[in-house]
Amino acid sequence: MGVRTFFRNMFDSATRRELYEFTRGTEKFYYTSGDAEVELSDVVYEQITISRSEIKNSSDLEKDPLEITFARDSKFAQDCLRSALEENVYVKVIKLQHGQQSIFWQGRVVSVKPSGASIILKCETNYTKLGRAGARLKFQRTCCHDLYGNGCRLNKSDWGVQTTIKSVNANAIELRDLSFDDNYFRLGMLQSAFGVSVGIESSAGNTVNIIRRLDSLADQITSDADLLAYQTAEAELEQAIAVRDGLDADDPDYEQDFADAQALVELKQEAFNIASESVFFVAAYPGCMKSLTACSRFNNTENHLGFAYMPEDNPSTTRNA
Repeated sequence: MGVRTFFRNMFDSATRRELYEFTRGTEKFYYTSGDAEVELSDVVYEQITISRSEIKNSSDLEKDPLEITFARDSKFAQDCLRSALEENVYVKVIKLQHGQQSIFWQGRVVSVKPSGASIILKCETNYTKLGRAGARLKFQRTCCHDLYGNGCRLNKSDWGVQTTIKSVNANAIELRDLSFDDNYFRLGMLQSAFGVSVGIESSAGNTVNIIRRLDSLADQITSDADLLAYQTAEAELEQAIAVRDGLDADDPDYEQDFADAQALVELKQEAFNIASESVFFVAAYPGCMKSLTACSRFNNTENHLGFAYMPEDNPSTTRNA
């Protein structure tokens, strides 16, 4: 090894590099802010334009967020921005120096926002939830309970409307067969076929406007033809089951008739399973304005925790001398 190579390797080893590991569901993404990619244990950290804010340590965990800035053309950052964090995204900032790795900071991404030519991921530490305190019950006109939560006591499954997606246009989601008043679903939620929920800002007819864009909904559109094929297969399966279950056990040919009917049921079941693969059911849940009137729509006023008739004026400042 030449002297120049020796000193270059020694310098590279001594140079501190920062590595970023992002975990989204089962996927992992590896980046470095250095001047070249880094390979460690068969993992390649891609060199990209990425930076972070100062890491602070204080007694107030909520004041110790970390902002990670990507260039606007970063596909990973764009995906986070468009999908609005459908899944939890966890991040580790790793320090690499002298061949040794140490975790510098770790937490999760809580929000994403564009800023000029950049996309900023705001992150909080894993301990923030443990350290965060807040008033649970408040003296106010509107109800303090979370809709469908423990205090509300409404059974969420009793209010969900199962339907399918006909089209997606940014935040406007066209569903099928919704016969409800406009804004019936306002402040409610739309749950995708894979269990991801997003708030509903407004609704009119068969269209609900969600509060943030979910790219995955575009992959859950059900065509009219696929829905018809599903409904036809479902009806034929139910008919085949009814024929099988309606056979007379005292009939001399019962065993043969049952075997034939069972074979038909299995055939129709297979056809139904195939048709089901192209149909995606979602659920829309009505929202609540948290007022006493809104609560009465759910016949749930006994669990309303708001003070509809609280005075608007402070009596200590409005009373007559």
